[in-house]
Amino acid sequence: MIRRPQDWPFPIPQITAESIDELIDALHRDVSDSTLSIYYDAVDGCSREMENEDQEMMVREYYLHDGWAVKHGTGA
Repeated sequence: MIRRPQDWPFPIPQITAESIDELIDALHRDVSDSTLSIYYDAVDGCSREMENEDQEMMVREYYLHDGWAVKHGTGA
């Protein structure tokens, strides 16, 4: 299962959390790659709203660089 925004040990700004939830929902719906890129772009832009740079990088690595897939054995 992919980590939801509320599962992080630090607060995720609402705009970022909404984009993350939309990305996860799109992944579960198995949308086309071109459509999925829209959700990745939204997370990319919204994650920059985070105040703590280290936390931002953790979130970006997890969602934008498929860190969730590596952690769960579903990706490269």
